Amino acid sequence: MAESNYWQRWAKNRLSRRRFLATAATAGAGALAYTMVGCRESRPSATPAAQETPTGPTRGGIVRTVLLGGNVFDSVDVHRAFGDPTSWLSNYVLNKIVRYKNPDTGEIEGDLAERWEIIDGANYVFHIRRNVFWQDTPITGGRQLTADDIRWHIERQREGKLSDGSQASFRHQSFYQQVVRVETPDQFTVRVTLQQPRGTFLDRLANYFSTVPNREAMERFEKNHTVITEEAMPATGAFILRRWRSGEEIKAERNPKYFREGRPYVDGWIYPTGLFEDPNAWRIAFEQKQVDYFYSSDPNLPKSIIESRPGQMYEVLTGVGNTVFMHLNMNQQFKDVRLVKALHTAFDRRAVIQAFHQGLAQVSGPVPWLQEGFAIPPAELANLDGYRTNRDEDIRTARQLWQAAGGPALGEINIKIPDTWLAVWPDTVQIIPNMLNQALGVNQFRSTRTSYNEEIIPNLFNGQFPNWFGWTSQVTGPDPRETLFSVFHPRGSQNFQKVNNPELTSLLEAAIQETDYQRAVDIVRRIQRILIDNGQYGNVVLYNYILRTAVWNYFRGAIKKPPSPGEPALGYNIFSGHLAADEMWLNSNDPTFQGRANISL
Repeated sequence: MAESNYWQRWAKNRLSRRRFLATAATAGAGALAYTMVGCRESRPSATPAAQETPTGPTRGGIVRTVLLGGNVFDSVDVHRAFGDPTSWLSNYVLNKIVRYKNPDTGEIEGDLAERWEIIDGANYVFHIRRNVFWQDTPITGGRQLTADDIRWHIERQREGKLSDGSQASFRHQSFYQQVVRVETPDQFTVRVTLQQPRGTFLDRLANYFSTVPNREAMERFEKNHTVITEEAMPATGAFILRRWRSGEEIKAERNPKYFREGRPYVDGWIYPTGLFEDPNAWRIAFEQKQVDYFYSSDPNLPKSIIESRPGQMYEVLTGVGNTVFMHLNMNQQFKDVRLVKALHTAFDRRAVIQAFHQGLAQVSGPVPWLQEGFAIPPAELANLDGYRTNRDEDIRTARQLWQAAGGPALGEINIKIPDTWLAVWPDTVQIIPNMLNQALGVNQFRSTRTSYNEEIIPNLFNGQFPNWFGWTSQVTGPDPRETLFSVFHPRGSQNFQKVNNPELTSLLEAAIQETDYQRAVDIVRRIQRILIDNGQYGNVVLYNYILRTAVWNYFRGAIKKPPSPGEPALGYNIFSGHLAADEMWLNSNDPTFQGRANISL
């Protein structure tokens, strides 16, 4: 997905260790709309869990916790913000045309559009709700949202122009450029015509970065869009921003005119940015019930907190959307596909998961397990090259491929490690080469330090990038088709390996146009098997790991499965802040609520 890809974000902002951990923690999470493990290969030891309460959600209270994965806001304009924090925040304040009912499977429901029609893969009709009103501010006057708002939302991004006609950088312009025409036959009907059928169109409209902002506010702040202020984001959604300033606490209160009757349950929330900057202060605040949950890059720390208070907290396992990845350059050292398949097969994913993450991860196929609707099921994946639990068979296959393709004649091979990864796991420079040397029965591999900004990213498009291991693009949604097309189609914007497999190309084109969900899943799984057979053409997806979070029993939210004795809560793999906004609540009847800090806006 070229318009929102990882590399563009990296080019704009160097990622510090602190900021990475922040991003990873909520790559698929909102306030308890956590990303969980639906099925895990290595289950961590059970910890005491919350007992279910007999009553349903109750109203009231102010949540005080970390709702976002970072606090560096580069713009108030959701159309032009290249950093994710603005988009994440907007899911609590704004709405999309449609949204995910189940973020993991990609099931979609109406949001601003109460219903829609797919005339064919290139023509859509959206029927806009009549009970949506903008927050009443001097800018909006509290007016009704209409079809004209949706037309402006699409056309502005397609054209990439500000209100005065000047050009500007719009993060998702390339996606909206597939729109040929937007028509509004009446105040509450929008007809959209695409250049050609696009089965991923609704998925992209439902993604976290597709919220619809207020036109008058955007035009008011166009020239000063980097000045952070709540005035620039009038609400239609669950919460109204009362305070949004750079480096300060974010405060929001319940929107009394929210069109979903009875939601949200809580009266407001506060994001204490200062606590988030200091993990020790955050932990102390959590233990004193000044904030409602806590996570750490060290999974043993929240576990120890939970175990120190049996029955008072529950465990949440959060899938991290920044996929762990090995990128082998097929333009230079690995021109024979057998070489990249050998390394794809030799890499011991489960051993690395144990070494770096104490088993808190799950191996990923070419489509990460977070995208569970399209991913190859774990039981099937375990029978394919590179994923077998019986390593002997994979090692035999890898050695045969390496020898047959002349791997030993390549001499020394350097799998470089980005400095930001080494800041967290410095032993990687020993672990990765030792694993590959042992698996292939050679002494060829070593690892040295590199930089995303200085060596990897600048050389992706010219094909001169090094071989490297680290994080790659964040999983942003449940549908992988746009990413697969971008990386493996000959016209793909991120086809850095110059892949041109006619059978694969045909399937990628069929997948991107398919509007039937199950047929799309079947095609994507065929695509994945071709990729595995070819060592993923050097774009070797490895695994996605898991963050452990400790949560006080009184705090609940949008989860797939509530906690039970000895078992953690299970939630959504993909970012679900819109569901979190609707569903989070405080159970004042739970015994652990006693002694909670008295919080007000």
